[in-house]
Parts: sequence; C-alpha cells; structure tokens
Amino acid sequence: MKNSLVKLILISILTGTCFAGTLKSQDYDTGLGIKVGMVPGLTAKHFFTTKGAIDGILTYRWAGINLTGLAEFHLSVFDTEGMYFYYGGGLHVGVWDSGKAKDQPASGRKMNFGIDGIAGLEYDFRDVPLSLGLDWKPNFNIVTDSWLIIDEISLVLRYLIR
Repeated sequence: MKNSLVKLILISILTGTCFAGTLKSQDYDTGLGIKVGMVPGLTAKHFFTTKGAIDGILTYRWAGINLTGLAEFHLSVFDTEGMYFYYGGGLHVGVWDSGKAKDQPASGRKMNFGIDGIAGLEYDFRDVPLSLGLDWKPNFNIVTDSWLIIDEISLVLRYLIR
C-alpha cells in the first residue's frame, strides 16, 4: 500500500508540473509568514519556477512540533489580479504527545512521519508586500500513530519578498 501511495503522489506532482506551464505565476519570489488556526505555525514559501513553489511549515500541536515540506502549484482564478489557487503535496516529520490527541491512547512522546496534501486560495496585495490566504492541509501519519488528520485549516499571512 505504501508503494502505491508514493506512486500516486509522484504522478500527481508530475501531472501538476506538466499543466503548470500554461498558468499565470505569483508576483513574488519568497513569502515568510504565520499560520493561524487549529494548528498554528510558521511558513516559508519560495518559488523555484514561475508557477511552482516549495513551502516549509513548522507547526505546534499536541505538545509537540511538526516540520512539513510541500511542493505547490499555483494558478490564477476568478479573473482577479493577485488571486491564486494552489495545490500540492509533500511529507512531514515531527514529535508529539499522542496522549494529547483526540481518541488516542495516552502513551507519551512519539515520532511521526507521513504524507500531506494542500489546497488553498491566496491573495497577493499589489500595493503592500503582504498576502492573505486560506488553506486546508490534510495529512496521513504512516509511522507510529497511523491515522488521517483532516482538521488543519489555516489562515495564512505572509510578508512578501519580490
């Protein structure tokens, strides 16, 4: 099952890369920001092509931390300058107290590793170096506490370096 899941993720990323060539790009190189929501954190996004970015996210949850790396693809939406839809996927690794998680046995600190998806909307304010976004980042833990987490919805504010 793990091999087929990895293949599905790679095919999704490659497909997104093929279609990304026809899409409009973001208007910044790097964005540094905060995520506010069920799982607070810090984010650093950098565009490595005109449509593709990598996003590093450090979050705090269940008395522990998670580090997530994502590949994201962006396209303009609603015929609105500065409004973008993005999607992608990646991996996470971290440590948390699984006893603090809902419906999990109290068993102390554990390492976790898994796969992540992301989908969101972002608005890049043209007159100020800020963007405001809303995203959903479902993830599935593969190592230690194997379970699907679907409640990571965040408001994201980024300072943009153009």
